[in-house]
Amino acid sequence: MKKVIMPVLIITFIMGCANGSGMKVMIKPALDKRLKEIKPISLHAGLFIEPALHQFKQNEWQKGLIEGVHHYVFPIGEPLATAIEEMTVLVFNRVTILEKFPVREIIERENIDFVITVNLKASELDLTVEESVWRAIGKHYLTVQISILDRSLNKIFEEDLVVEGKSLDLIDFETEGGWWKISGPKYGPAVEDSIEKVVYKLAKRLIEVKDKLFSK
Repeated sequence: MKKVIMPVLIITFIMGCANGSGMKVMIKPALDKRLKEIKPISLHAGLFIEPALHQFKQNEWQKGLIEGVHHYVFPIGEPLATAIEEMTVLVFNRVTILEKFPVREIIERENIDFVITVNLKASELDLTVEESVWRAIGKHYLTVQISILDRSLNKIFEEDLVVEGKSLDLIDFETEGGWWKISGPKYGPAVEDSIEKVVYKLAKRLIEVKDKLFSK
């Protein structure tokens, strides 16, 4: 039975690479548990995440002599934006998600104290397979730029947050490498790691500058 299934899977994989669709990598980052222990800051935050970040997907090809060519599609933007929104709701007493760049009328109408803007500055993936020991190493270098604007939309703070996500995927020896070669190594955890790190780093920065920038 295995002899029949294996060629079918190989053909399916090759067709997937040929039509350019790639294999979508599942990315499900979790918020740092320490965020749930913070006392919410009594301020109304407006959060604007660049639409391009929401939609950002990254295509990567991992090549090797044994496992062949794997085409991966990393939907980085959606889980990153969602995690930032969830974190902000925990950090501040009230949050308004802004669908477009804020204007003063919106700030005044919603009585927003300040606005956080987030955009993606850099995303670089490093995918390698060490075939001699059958392990895959994924690294994700992620940089987001955050800006804080006052009620008059003057920029009062801006910073780049840089993190490195890592993951290690070892082969399942019971499959003798077959399934691993076809479905490819699990690189998703590297991206999850970088998202979790950058979101927590952003939370810490917001808390650190709170007294200096948001005191009334």
